[in-house]
Amino acid sequence: MRGFTKFLFSVAVLASLCSCHRRPLVDLETLHYVRVYIDEEIKNVTMGFYNEEHKKPKYSTPEVVRVVACDPSSDQVISERYLQNKGTDEKGNYLDGYINIPPGDYKLMAYSFGNESSILRNESTYSRAEAFTNNISSYLYGNFNSKDKLYEKIVYDADHLFVDTNEELKIGYKSHVDTLYDASGNHFKAESIVKTYYIQVTVEGAQYITSAVALLSGLGGSSVLHTGFAPNNDPVTIYFDMIKSPMLIGSEMGDAPVTALLYSNFGTFGKLEGLSNNLEMAFDVITVDGRKLSYKLDITHKFYEEDAIEHQWIIIDDKIVVPPPEKIDGGFKPGVEEWEELEMDIYI
Repeated sequence: MRGFTKFLFSVAVLASLCSCHRRPLVDLETLHYVRVYIDEEIKNVTMGFYNEEHKKPKYSTPEVVRVVACDPSSDQVISERYLQNKGTDEKGNYLDGYINIPPGDYKLMAYSFGNESSILRNESTYSRAEAFTNNISSYLYGNFNSKDKLYEKIVYDADHLFVDTNEELKIGYKSHVDTLYDASGNHFKAESIVKTYYIQVTVEGAQYITSAVALLSGLGGSSVLHTGFAPNNDPVTIYFDMIKSPMLIGSEMGDAPVTALLYSNFGTFGKLEGLSNNLEMAFDVITVDGRKLSYKLDITHKFYEEDAIEHQWIIIDDKIVVPPPEKIDGGFKPGVEEWEELEMDIYI
């Protein structure tokens, strides 16, 4: 009997040596859970519209959030993780996951990743990481009024990029997976560093317009990620398409001018203080007599009105007038001419 007992004990020992058991892929002392909510209450994108019937900008919740832990002394990224697991609760949409960070003091930053037009640079450092947008294509640039090119860079408008930080993150020694929080002790909540403005202008002679674009100067060409600050040394002109609303007054069938609205939404890192904003609305007026017309409006003060401050709406009250085509011998002059800059000032 004693021999049989020894045999069973030997089998148990061998079984324990051969059996497998689960172990964490990383040390539990350096593994941390992090959750990043996305603040999706965005004026003129998901809420706060000037006109609910107008076409709204495209928007989708970010698919990826990058989390970086940086050394406060060197400013360099020590650890990073791309969060892709998505969830939703009563607080909204979030992305979560785990990041491996050893004990110490850090500056942590979480930001959405994979934007279409907002591009990132200097991502290996905390304080120098920035967002910017690319120059427009040479084809688009060549279509503007060649008589008066703007001196600033002309770039695409920005899409939304969400950021949150904790610059005093302290990680101690532990034996379990803990949770990282922002400076207020809550889960991270990333807010957009881009503002979307709605702009609208009335145009008389709208039946003569097939397309229109706008150029707005004096805006920030980049933004520091951890502060959302747009440096004054990087002014740009942004490009965006204008949309023509349904006709308001008149009929396209008659000779009388038709009045309509031109409107759009544009994303920007911010208006640069001390710089003027000249909105050059380049109307590509395709008519049978081949005209292209260009108008200029100075809307600097519009950014300081209540509509712009509270709602990010820029409502231009004065009208732009597009003259009718010239008739020659009962018909229209064929062909496409060069840009014509109308000698008229529009005071807002």
